Amino acid sequence: MAAQVVPVALTGADQTISPTACTYHGFAIRETTTTTVAVVRIYDSTSANSGTLLETLSIAANESVGDFYERGIVANLGIRVDIVSGTVEGSIRIS
Repeated sequence: MAAQVVPVALTGADQTISPTACTYHGFAIRETTTTTVAVVRIYDSTSANSGTLLETLSIAANESVGDFYERGIVANLGIRVDIVSGTVEGSIRIS
């Protein structure tokens, strides 16, 4: 049986999603203002703005985006999310 995918809630600030190796399965993110573009970077890392970049998202004001990778992407170091700009809510999906 395959590992279950778990959503980890975003705090709205830079955060470590997983401090250890895991599988990245995607995201569901909404920019919560009506005037700002959000830029979000998701790394295979636990340190700010470092490691292998898994995703860079540019999310228009008040827009929702999401993607799901069924087989996933191995993140050997863990997963870190850096909110470069904007205000966001949502989750990162891992197993």
